[in-house]
Amino acid sequence: MRRLAILMTPILAITASCSGPIETRIQTEAGSALPAQKQYSFTAKPEQNSETYQSARKLVAEALAAKSFIAADEAPILVHIALAGRPASIALTAGEKDNVSTIAGQKERKPLQSCDDVEHRLTINMVAAADGSVIYSGTAAEYHCKGSMEQSLPFLIDGALSDLGNSGPTTDSKTRTRTGIE
Repeated sequence: MRRLAILMTPILAITASCSGPIETRIQTEAGSALPAQKQYSFTAKPEQNSETYQSARKLVAEALAAKSFIAADEAPILVHIALAGRPASIALTAGEKDNVSTIAGQKERKPLQSCDDVEHRLTINMVAAADGSVIYSGTAAEYHCKGSMEQSLPFLIDGALSDLGNSGPTTDSKTRTRTGIE
């Protein structure tokens, strides 16, 4: 009996650990073609006031620069960033009575999981400064038991901006899988 307990300990430790496949759920929507001038500016007032948001803003600027976008004070594209974290056991819905749609479903806890999941969500909207029309919108979200929003940001930003620059009006939903701190 003692031998069985010793042999089972590593197996239980592996199944209860929080490293494993992480799914980044991505939704993108591209409007009409990008303006000829690939210049952008962030909203004048930051939408959120935290170190995590400031880090996200810096990483988004770097990602946009890698896609040949240039930051400018007076730009034809306005960029808006939103970060959110929520207990994954709570679903997000929109609408009323018979017209309810699920934005983010409830996630069930895994067997032997040592902590409750939290959803990290990032949305990046790019709009035309002249008329407010949507040029591009990308949302990426991940569930984590122990991982922090700061650790998720590079993956969320990469996912949210994954279809930026693709031609024509498109809508896409996809899931990427990676390993790391779940």
